[in-house]
Amino acid sequence: MADITSPAALTSSHSYWRDSATRYGIISRTLHWLTAAIVLLQFSVVLAWRGFGETPLTLLLSSVGPHGSLGVILLVMTLLRAGWAWLNRQQRPSYAPGIRGALAHGVHVTLYALLIALPTLAILRQYGRGGALDIYGLPLFSAAEREIPWLIATANALHSPLAWLLLALVVGHVIMALIHRIGLKDGVLSRMAGVPS
Repeated sequence: MADITSPAALTSSHSYWRDSATRYGIISRTLHWLTAAIVLLQFSVVLAWRGFGETPLTLLLSSVGPHGSLGVILLVMTLLRAGWAWLNRQQRPSYAPGIRGALAHGVHVTLYALLIALPTLAILRQYGRGGALDIYGLPLFSAAEREIPWLIATANALHSPLAWLLLALVVGHVIMALIHRIGLKDGVLSRMAGVPS
């Protein structure tokens, strides 16, 4: 019977949870794929409403993924991801050298910034309007008789353009992941997918 308290077993367990130079640990991978699922659902709801208006499908999507609730969850998850990335900063997989690595790093930083900025703007707009905000029925703040025009105007001006920028970067991110997997065959995707390259 293996000794689960042995240094080798502890190191193996530690590397399962934490990131390493060759792959992301289970926590990073879980947070990444949950973020991807929420972003996909957010844009599915928005695009379905824009394309079809009120239909049984759009109402179903909205009930499964209320935009405000998912936005708050996305903000919390991104802050957790950023914190976990910082804790693992010394042992995470490194970027490729040169311009390719610099571009990849820049896109990832921009994705994080947008995933924080977009829900923050929406929360500030809701607060500025005096509206209530809850996460699947759990209240974050109550409705109030207030209106903060500059807060509403700022959020209105930035939220939509930044959301479309996020969508463009996500599409580019997916395309590059597929290029790494199918074209370059360099194992980059397997770092986050958790499967052999």
